[in-house]
Amino acid sequence: MEQTTAKDARERIIDAATQLFSQKGFDATRVNDIANTANVNKALIYYYFKSKEDILDFMVHSLLENTVSIAMDYIQTNIVGMIKNGYLDIKPDRLHFVNAEAVENFLQHSYKFYEQVVDYVIEKKDIIRILLLESLKNGKHQNSLFSFMDFMKGNERNPIFKTIYEADHDFVYSNDMVLFEFFFSIIPIICFAAYFDDYKAVTSLSDEELKGSFLRVSQIITSSMISGSDILLRNGN
Repeated sequence: MEQTTAKDARERIIDAATQLFSQKGFDATRVNDIANTANVNKALIYYYFKSKEDILDFMVHSLLENTVSIAMDYIQTNIVGMIKNGYLDIKPDRLHFVNAEAVENFLQHSYKFYEQVVDYVIEKKDIIRILLLESLKNGKHQNSLFSFMDFMKGNERNPIFKTIYEADHDFVYSNDMVLFEFFFSIIPIICFAAYFDDYKAVTSLSDEELKGSFLRVSQIITSSMISGSDILLRNGN
């Protein structure tokens, strides 16, 4: 019972901080504000966290950890599985598939994965909004958004790279690929989550209509990279 109560108190602190950071901004939120909103005393906050900066660090870490967990499930079942079965060969400038059916199978799994990620960031849109706001400041958490780039590094400490590289040693993160992933994949999803409620209010779309529209546009962009049995990573020029 005590463990459950402690967990509830900790979650209330995180929920309160998320709400206040999102509404008032990180700098304008005081620990007292978090304590009042969470209905706990300030000493309890300092029992779990060293400071409000520590709370935000925890949010960022949890967001990254859960996103990577979703990505690793997809990589293991789709990318690594297709490589081992001979359906996919990673080349420096493209993903080469054994035939068009393999491309379609890969895309269908990719669309489901992308939808999972979109669902997750919509669920965590308040935290995403905090990260986006903080990234535009010159403060301590200015580079928090770039933490996502830790999983686009070609080293053993990156579980995503390590898993794919062990299946196909031709896999590398080129500068172009990293830039593409960050600015044309991660940032659009982050902006979509951050402005989800605002855009919905302006357009009067329902949650499902807005999400469906975003996913359809994303699929159109992905289909533009297909050439025969390949998904191009570079245009070859």
